[in-house]
Amino acid sequence: MMTKRRGRFSILGVLLGAFFMTSVLGVGLALRLGLDTAYDNTRNLWIAMTHADLKDAQNAMRNRIERMQRRNIWVAREVANGDLSPDDTAIWDNTLAALVTNERDVTAIGILMPDGRFRWYDAKTDRTVSRQADPQEDIIARSLIAFGPGQSITQFPRWNSLVNQVVITEMIPLFQRGEYIGSLVQLVSLGDFSRDLKTDPTEAGRTPFVIVNDHVIAHPALPDWHQLHPPANIGTDDVLGVLPRIDDLADPVLAQMDQWQTFDFNDGRTPDGTNGSTASALETAGGYHVIITRKFEESAGLPIVMGMHFDPTVFTREWERLKLATLIGTAIMVLAIILAVMIAHYFTRPLKRFSAATRQLETGMLDDLPILPGSHIIEFNDASRSFNNMAITLRDRERIGRLFGKFLPTAIAQQLLASDDDTGNIQSRQCEASILFVDLVGFTTLSEKIAPQRIVTILNAYFAKATAIIEQNGGIITQFQGDAILAVFNAFDEVPDHADAAVQTAVALQKLVHNDLFDGEELRCRCGINTGLLVAGNVGAPDRLTFTVHGDAVNSAARLEAKNKELGTRILIASTTFDQLSDPSQARLADEILLRGRSETTAVYTIPIDGID
Repeated sequence: MMTKRRGRFSILGVLLGAFFMTSVLGVGLALRLGLDTAYDNTRNLWIAMTHADLKDAQNAMRNRIERMQRRNIWVAREVANGDLSPDDTAIWDNTLAALVTNERDVTAIGILMPDGRFRWYDAKTDRTVSRQADPQEDIIARSLIAFGPGQSITQFPRWNSLVNQVVITEMIPLFQRGEYIGSLVQLVSLGDFSRDLKTDPTEAGRTPFVIVNDHVIAHPALPDWHQLHPPANIGTDDVLGVLPRIDDLADPVLAQMDQWQTFDFNDGRTPDGTNGSTASALETAGGYHVIITRKFEESAGLPIVMGMHFDPTVFTREWERLKLATLIGTAIMVLAIILAVMIAHYFTRPLKRFSAATRQLETGMLDDLPILPGSHIIEFNDASRSFNNMAITLRDRERIGRLFGKFLPTAIAQQLLASDDDTGNIQSRQCEASILFVDLVGFTTLSEKIAPQRIVTILNAYFAKATAIIEQNGGIITQFQGDAILAVFNAFDEVPDHADAAVQTAVALQKLVHNDLFDGEELRCRCGINTGLLVAGNVGAPDRLTFTVHGDAVNSAARLEAKNKELGTRILIASTTFDQLSDPSQARLADEILLRGRSETTAVYTIPIDGID
């Protein structure tokens, strides 16, 4: 019967179709979309990177301020508790020096006295200095008294004449026995602060900056943007006069800050997109600029803004690279189409051979399986070799299974072949089963009269037919004991009506020996059947095992078979078997007997057979 081919496709057609769909259409569409989105993707990537840099800088500054505040609060608490006093100058100075030993950013730490004198530890010179403080700082320090103990205040930023720098100031009032005794002051250089921003002037395309109002703290255009110089008008309110203004720099983007246009942006590369940062755009004669800014929220009075802006070449370079990649990709795609047709033909030949061999394998005709030729393609060669080896293995396995099944029950042989365990062990199993023990009558006398070789022929003829009957009824033969057969029902293969199956088998065996001759000889047999618990498994030495069943139920079946001779019956079944028969009327009580090893008698039953009994 031929298989309908409607709706099916050849390997060649699928390969070529898949190639055109994925390469011609897919790649073409991808290039087209790439050209349309390259600009935005490049912009978004730079925005995400810049946001991360700015956020890191902000977090670094926030951590710095938090460390300053923790130091201030600790000193204030120790002073309030009386454990530390500025009057004990040696301990006081050593304590302050220890607090800032590993803090490169702290320019000075000390106490501003109520009389306006500032005594501080200079971390750069590693010595204590005492001078009159700026009046403005003294006013700020006195204003802190209203906040009470435990409140540390951050001031952004101010020129400090004592260290000759624009600094960030961290202050906290100190109280001893409820009285104000001065303010603890920490000074942090803005030069150190600007280095927290990951700025690399050599990094093409990105220009970092830090601004306060319209003054520039950090920018690559500054000759030395970490070094600040004192203003000419010290003592005035213009404490930031030392810093250049945004229009003093040759930076058209900062100079046109009032023309920046913000736009929404949220990037999936970071958990929070650009949360906390502002994205802006500016169109100049030089091209399209993107600006990312972030405010330092903790700053008071004079807010600090950190940011970066991008040169238009950042985006145009990517655009030009993608156009070149598109041209190259198109040329390669044309070449690939030509090669695909050639390769598809080359690849389909071994696949067709492999497909034909597998279809033959499905038929089960293992002896006629073809030998697949090798291939220059490693995978095809490996597949052919594996298929050939599999065919050999399957043929050997089939042969082994056939031979194995001649020495073991089929169910047990299959279980052993399917197991990964090479020991041959089968896990013992306890179950309720019906046991049939069959023995030939007068076979010993017969054996004395005829040649041994013929004895084997007779037995084989008998065993072949008896085995067929037992297995047809769901039984498993566990042993051939001379001319006797031991079979179990429901030991490994589930037989729900195992008592009925055992009785039907015994009746069939009686009819067999009554009606048939075996190599010309007439045979008779007796059967004993018992139902009960047994243990099925293998026993023997590690290198020599046999499968069998164990238990009193097995022994009782053998003893019932022997009782047939005394009672003149052919089949005897135990009461445990009788109780499970679906039709008890087929059996009649034979006797009450005492089996060997039992202390009480038990009822046994026989099965009359029409035409025999």
